[in-house]
Amino acid sequence: MDDHEIVTRLYQRYAHALFKYIFSSLSPREEAEDILVEVFLAALRYQGLARMNEQQQFAWLIAVARNKLTDWHRRNSRFPHTSLEQVLPFMEQEFVEPDEPEIVMLKREEYALLKMHLSQLPETQREVLRLRFIMGLRHAEIGRLLGKSEGAIQGIFWRAIHSLRSLYQQEARSRGTYE
Repeated sequence: MDDHEIVTRLYQRYAHALFKYIFSSLSPREEAEDILVEVFLAALRYQGLARMNEQQQFAWLIAVARNKLTDWHRRNSRFPHTSLEQVLPFMEQEFVEPDEPEIVMLKREEYALLKMHLSQLPETQREVLRLRFIMGLRHAEIGRLLGKSEGAIQGIFWRAIHSLRSLYQQEARSRGTYE
């Protein structure tokens, strides 16, 4: 199998999961799509994919996506901009349920609250949660990607979950809705 066939197969298999991972870290959909393209262009240029098994290839793609995201955040922290999607978040087609506007609004509110609480976590905890819930990776796989032991990742994961739970409880108390 040549390099183009390998990248095509990887794209067909992992593009959707990688896009969800990238989009979870960026609001502008177009920016996330651009980074996904950059990841697969890097895969086309990389000569070592054929020597890896599929699990290693997937881990390599995730590592490239993480690096591209880091570059994007570094670039945009120096030259900040606001896109329409950031000003009018959650107006994506996938959330539209025309028959039930109340549910759409509740989902938007819940998503905004989750995003706010996640922003209060340290970057490492956010990254572990994204890799676990968006990419569906196990703790051992996350550990290999981040250069940490499985036990360390489990600790980071559970601290993040505990912190989120505490943030939601504080929010509920402040609204007077805590049971």
